[in-house]
Amino acid sequence: MSKIEISRHHQLSDQERTAALNDLATFLQEIGAEVVNEGERLSFSGRGYKGTVSVTAGLAEGFISLGLLARPFKGQLEKAIYEHLEARLAAP
Repeated sequence: MSKIEISRHHQLSDQERTAALNDLATFLQEIGAEVVNEGERLSFSGRGYKGTVSVTAGLAEGFISLGLLARPFKGQLEKAIYEHLEARLAAP
């Protein structure tokens, strides 16, 4: 499996971190993923991918495994993820 690993520092408050994870959970469910919310961490799986995302004080991390069909899109997916992170985690 191809993997995407993400790590980004942030300055979000507890409330902002919770909102960011809730937004991500909603998005993942909209694209058909099964999501388990574990407080500061989400685990998810869908057709051709699975992973975890955690947003703790000061740090957002994600680990995503891509199946065979998603591998050709790894570069595009990484770019989209980083662009979204920059917009969502940027200081106000």
